[in-house]
Amino acid sequence: MALELTDVKNFLRCEHDEDDELIKIYMSSAEEYVKSACGDSVNLETAKAKTLLLMLISDYYENRTAYGQGSYSHNITSMITQLRLETEMEVDE
Repeated sequence: MALELTDVKNFLRCEHDEDDELIKIYMSSAEEYVKSACGDSVNLETAKAKTLLLMLISDYYENRTAYGQGSYSHNITSMITQLRLETEMEVDE
């Protein structure tokens, strides 16, 4: 995984352990989502990718029901687009 559970919990300001398994699921889901959106060769170790993963995990964690905003924030969609384009450029080289 690109992120450690302790780093994600710090980002979420989650001090208890009750949600650890749920957070781990969100961590995996966020990585799968970014790979699906940007391609399997996307580098998840960059600061930009890690920030995007944290933002996605936070969105999953804070909006646990199917009823919500309906779409991701501009920051999330913009970062996905940037990573997708960067990944495509690396593959073409």
